[in-house]
Amino acid sequence: MFARPRRLLVAAAAVAAIATGAVAYPVLDMGGEPAATASASQFFEGMAEVAQDAPATTPAYWKVRVETDNQDDGRRTDTSYFDREGRVWTVDADGTAHEPPAGEAGKVKKWPVGKRWLTWPQLEKLPTDEKTLAALFPKNPNSRFDQVTIMLEDSPAGPDLRAALFRILADTPGMKLVGDVRDSRGRAGVAVEITRKSWYTTGGEDEKVTTWATDRYIVDPDTGLLLETLHKTRSQNTPADRYTWLVVGPADHIG
Repeated sequence: MFARPRRLLVAAAAVAAIATGAVAYPVLDMGGEPAATASASQFFEGMAEVAQDAPATTPAYWKVRVETDNQDDGRRTDTSYFDREGRVWTVDADGTAHEPPAGEAGKVKKWPVGKRWLTWPQLEKLPTDEKTLAALFPKNPNSRFDQVTIMLEDSPAGPDLRAALFRILADTPGMKLVGDVRDSRGRAGVAVEITRKSWYTTGGEDEKVTTWATDRYIVDPDTGLLLETLHKTRSQNTPADRYTWLVVGPADHIG
């Protein structure tokens, strides 16, 4: 558990600004993309400080338990572990662990950074200066945003790297601070959203409909960990795809 010293004051001030209506919106031309609100940038800067203050760990395994709810898979909870070589173990609800098949291609856990897919040890070699790190990600702000949030969701990135990732988000256009919310498990967090153009098919591959999609990310302001992500496409009468991050962190053993 983290205390609430100076590092949370910026984030708290940004959320309070939403509540009082005292939010400044910079007027910037981002090539059709709305600029990130000042309050969203302040919140991410605050989360960078929180992330940087977290203790560094060198675990044998990394554990991820996520509940997903979407129209394709329904609601399900998956628990997995992976080691520093990227081998992935899956664990059933009764605790039965399944070892990764020997030599099976495509079963190594990696994260996208630009055109590369990096393993856990490679993440540790990434620069932690946000400008140097940002140059490794796509120049397109939407693609950069997607890759950064994927890493923040479930990677074993260390405190300095997570701080740099949050600072990249602070400079990414299109973000909006929503404020205090609770996720589907009732956990308190702070929500940020990004709305951007999207498309979906109505039948054949050529029958594409352009619309807008909103992604919401709920962050624990005490730890900087993502609690939940929701992806909603306008013009579709379906619930938002939901990913609730129940456990993301170090583990000494599997099970």
